[in-house]
Amino acid sequence: MRIRVGTLGCVLALALSTTGCGPLTIRTWVQVIEAESSGSVFVPAFSTEPYAITRLQGGFFGVVRVDTSVLPAPMHGTMALEDIRIAGDAGPLLGNLCSWGNPAGPSQGTIVLDVLGGQSSADVVLDLLTTTRISEQLQIAPASIQQPATFPLGSGLSLQTLAAAAETGQTDGLFATQAQFIGESVLLGSPVTFTLNLSVTNKATPPKFSADQLAFCGKYFNQQGRDVPYVLNTKSSYLRANPADAPKDPIVIPLADLGAVPGDRLRLTRFGTYSDVLALKDGTSTALTGIFSSSSTVLASNQRARVPGARNAGSDISTAPYWQCLIWPLCLPLSTDVAEDFRIDPTATVTVPSNAAFLIVAPLPPSYLWNDDSGFGFGVSIEVNPPS
Repeated sequence: MRIRVGTLGCVLALALSTTGCGPLTIRTWVQVIEAESSGSVFVPAFSTEPYAITRLQGGFFGVVRVDTSVLPAPMHGTMALEDIRIAGDAGPLLGNLCSWGNPAGPSQGTIVLDVLGGQSSADVVLDLLTTTRISEQLQIAPASIQQPATFPLGSGLSLQTLAAAAETGQTDGLFATQAQFIGESVLLGSPVTFTLNLSVTNKATPPKFSADQLAFCGKYFNQQGRDVPYVLNTKSSYLRANPADAPKDPIVIPLADLGAVPGDRLRLTRFGTYSDVLALKDGTSTALTGIFSSSSTVLASNQRARVPGARNAGSDISTAPYWQCLIWPLCLPLSTDVAEDFRIDPTATVTVPSNAAFLIVAPLPPSYLWNDDSGFGFGVSIEVNPPS
């Protein structure tokens, strides 16, 4: 990795345990680990024993904001859950169960991140709406649940793990934890108690659901908005890179996960920012590009046509060459440009081209030095066939 003058302040500060760099945003999906999670619904009017909730799937899209300038002291900040999607099976009587974020009441709270071995945790007041298949059949309105919840993050977050995240460009696994939620509601005039014992870990991509779970819960999840957010590694690229650079692989999004097929329109909206230098704070860069492909293959970064299945979406963004020198001044420009990619513009939609099955997206920093980028809060949200 090439280092430019003035870009190492935050990384050195982190490594030397002195000071950080300022406001830092971390966006991530906190996903339920189905095999390690359980729950129950207790309806005294129906049964003396609780109904088990199985096949718990889903997660939360969390936005954490802290100030790294206080490092190595504990960082106190805020946490908001902007999207909540939980699905389960509550047995033959109650049927499918769905919980989602109340659009009228944000779920938010505080977070403490202690990188010196102390206990890190997040305390959030959840504002949820919950329903079951029997509730829908009986035309009972979704139940509103306000529930304080604590995410104990333990002592695993350290200067070393934070430095590793800055080096790799991603925070997956930093917030693995367990949490219990107990909510009270009413069904047919009788009290109901929901209990969820969740094991979770964080990832850049949204959770996946079984087809039957999504078929029932999808319309409720969409009350929070029909767009689905993906967090991007700001060090990633699908373009040919200078041999001295080492970009990470870009995110490859199966169109099937979006329910999109050729001919559909996608609205791609970037969110957050990233830095064009190594820094433990939010930057100002927002440039983002995409390319459709018939396959998920992305070749090595020393090749110009890294996406062999690239499909043309009808527009192109020209990317600059880099200079490769044998012996100075014997230098030649090498093109990075590919004909099929496009700039992501939130004011317009893009039509999925024929034979496309994947969407690949990546940042386009001003310096074209992807390995020097930083930031954990940049991403793209995708909506299929948005209203005109």
